[in-house]
Amino acid sequence: MKSKTKSQRQLQIGENIKRVMSEIFLRADILTVPGSLITVLEADVSPDAKAVRIFVDIFGNEEMHGKIVKKLNEAAPHFRYQLAKKITLRSVPEITFALDKTSAKAKDLDSLLNSESNKFKK
Repeated sequence: MKSKTKSQRQLQIGENIKRVMSEIFLRADILTVPGSLITVLEADVSPDAKAVRIFVDIFGNEEMHGKIVKKLNEAAPHFRYQLAKKITLRSVPEITFALDKTSAKAKDLDSLLNSESNKFKK
């Protein structure tokens, strides 16, 4: 769903969905799963606005990340219903949750750079 250029409308809808989903997670106390903390990072809206991929980052208990995202996707109809009550769109997009691995990749890259720089310090 990640396209090169997004229309202004896609960006606006995405930001609204991100904000509303964060509120829904906060009110329903979904942001904290035992041993983990969930953060809504981005809402990537399709060009026709009929689908949205919501990227989340999960801090803590890494073994549970896949299970948490699976549970979020199983509850997607509930989140879509909650979203419909709080956002004005002709049709509320189908929701898919995805784990954003950017921070993990950044951490790996940082440790790699540190280990390489330590080789040159010796």
